[in-house]
Formats: sequence, C-alpha cells, structure tokens
Amino acid sequence: MDLSRIGLPRRCAALVLGLGIAALASACGDDSDAAPAGGTGGGGTGGGTTGPGICPGGPYAANPLPANPVAQKIHTGFHFLEGPVWFSDAGALFFSDIDFSAPNPPPLNGQQAAMYRYAPPAAPEIFIENSSSNGLAIDTAGRLLACTPDTRSVTRIDLDTKQRTVVVETYMGKRFNSPNDLTVRSDGNLYFSDPDWQLSPGTPSELPMAVYRVAPGGEVTVVDTLDKPNGVTLSPDEGTLYVGAVDGKIRRYALDASGAPGPAADFADVPGPDGMGIDCAGNLYVTGDAGVSVFAPSGASLGTITGTTSTANVAFGGPERRTLYITAGESLYTIELSIPGYPY
Repeated sequence: MDLSRIGLPRRCAALVLGLGIAALASACGDDSDAAPAGGTGGGGTGGGTTGPGICPGGPYAANPLPANPVAQKIHTGFHFLEGPVWFSDAGALFFSDIDFSAPNPPPLNGQQAAMYRYAPPAAPEIFIENSSSNGLAIDTAGRLLACTPDTRSVTRIDLDTKQRTVVVETYMGKRFNSPNDLTVRSDGNLYFSDPDWQLSPGTPSELPMAVYRVAPGGEVTVVDTLDKPNGVTLSPDEGTLYVGAVDGKIRRYALDASGAPGPAADFADVPGPDGMGIDCAGNLYVTGDAGVSVFAPSGASLGTITGTTSTANVAFGGPERRTLYITAGESLYTIELSIPGYPY
C-alpha cells in the first residue's frame, strides 16, 4: 500500500499499516474516510510499529543523550557493517556486511556484501548471502530498498523471495558510480548519494559524484554535485534534506512541496562523516571518525556518542524506537536514548 496516496506527512507514514487508513488519518489529525489495509511492512520512513507511531508527540527532552553517552558492543566478528534499518512488524534490524577484501568478478562492480537479520534476543543471522547491499531504507509501501553497488543501482528487495528489482540505474543514459545511502519521503520522493567509494579499480566514472532525487513519477534530477557525498536523511517534517560529504561538511537543502531542493546551506562540520539518522525532535545523528555526533535542529552540538570504532551508520529500533543501533567497523553497538527516532 502506498501511503503517499493519502497525503500523510513523514511522521504519520511511520504508523502501522495494520491500523487501517482511517486510524492512520485520525492519529495524524485527518478525518478522511478510507478502508482498512493490511500488511507487515511500514510506510514512508517508518517500517511499521505496534503503538501509536514513532513520533507520538512531545514534549521531548532538550537533549536525547544520557549523562554518559557510551555505546555498548552487542555483536562482533563481521567485516564492515553498514546500512541498518528497523522493521517493527518483524521486530528485526537488517544491515549490510561489506567484505572489502572480496571484489565482485566482472561485469559486477564493487565488493561482495551479505545482508543480516537481527531479531533480539536471537543472534544475527545471514538473510541474503550475496546482497551486494550498502545503505538500506523503506519505501512508501513498506518494502526494502537498497543501494546495490554491484549493479551501480538502487534496487528493491522482496523480503519473501529475496529477489531484486531495479528502481533506478542511470541518469541521462549514463550509469551511476556506486550508490551509497538513501532516504524516502512519504510522497514517494527518493534521495540517494552516489560517490565512487565502491567503484571497482579501473572502472571509469560515467557521471560526476552527486546526490540525486527520484521524483514519484520516476524523473531523476541532481540535488547537488559533491565530492564523495555519503549519508542522507530527512527532517521529520520532510522539509529539509541533510547530506554529508568527504569534506566534513553537513549540508542542508530546503525542500518545496513537490520535494524539489533549494540551494545548499552549511549546517555542521563532522570529521569523516558517514551515515545519518534523525529523531522525532529533529535532532540529527551523524556517524564519523569521532563516534556519533548529535546536533539540534538549530545546528548546536548536543554531544557525541562514544565507545565505538569509527562509525558508519545508525538506525532507531526496539519496541519504542528509543534504541539507537550503530554499525561501526566489524561490530554492532546500541545505546538507549530518551527520544524515539526513525528506523534508518
């Protein structure tokens, strides 16, 4: 089911599909009539839930971090973890494990990767052995999206059959480099970064490195051309797109009603920024060399989550979406926070 068809904002697209459209609309302040819907995924950036939604409304704490914000290692022994995403209806975290020592044989691009499924308290288990995935997300119909460098594309992965379908693989007839991270608005706009981090040695670039927007109708446009863009995420009201790049700058782009971006504005500086996450108060979590840097919507620093090696990405999960999962090197970490957040 496509939640964008009923015009719910991002905060409401995260509600459980099993509530039905009428309940969704009521919970979000819309009295539209509609028939119930089923399903086990989630909408927009939500991925399903079993409560009143991941953003039930404040007031929220001024700072989501505990007094001693040190993450705890819960599982290790992987290669390089990336792209966590939480599916509430499954009670599980999915993430990518990239093996940079094992390139794909031509004509495939990049390095091999496996996708894991982690449903606490069970141990993580391989879900797709050859997923070739990096960043993961959830589309407006609750389906899994993946940046898949082996085909230099963004794909949709069926969680039942584990088959992939290409969503987008070219711009103006030219192939992308190695799509890295992605985020989806509740109206169907898709934004993704395309650095050359996983472009196989000797493979020529056909396009400059950039951040792209895929409109609901499928039209692909450039948000910005940046040197090795990386993490991307949206504000809870979906009016701002955040992007990190290798220069250490976190940029923000105001989005209009259609999802088209305005010019870049500097938001913060983070050494070696990678993936990003957002909580219900609009606080931004940026992974990087120092750990997870946390910023208020104003850009003010709220502190840093430490205790990890260099971090790669984050996702909120758990029954109340207050558990922040952190992928860092060969290990998976967690920390409990006071504000719920989005599942990737």
